[in-house]
Amino acid sequence: MAVRRTAKVVSVLALGGALTLGLAGTASAAPIADLTGLGCPDSYTNFYGNGGFVQTLSYTYTGGNGYRYGHYNVVFRNNFGNTNEGSREYRCY
Repeated sequence: MAVRRTAKVVSVLALGGALTLGLAGTASAAPIADLTGLGCPDSYTNFYGNGGFVQTLSYTYTGGNGYRYGHYNVVFRNNFGNTNEGSREYRCY
């Protein structure tokens, strides 16, 4: 009985580790490019390995401090498809 239980625990841990590694994927290995100071381009792609982060400008606004900011949607694209990485805001100057 103990051998069976140990085998089940080992297989569950191995599966969990594989899922964690698979979910992390390539996107977590590369940093998303910081667009601060680039003047808020309409889109920007930084390539990494077999894909790249594509940042698309959603809108710009002027903060209470008088500086202009850009809000970007970030997607990691590669041969396996697109992964939504959320959004980022950068100061445009």
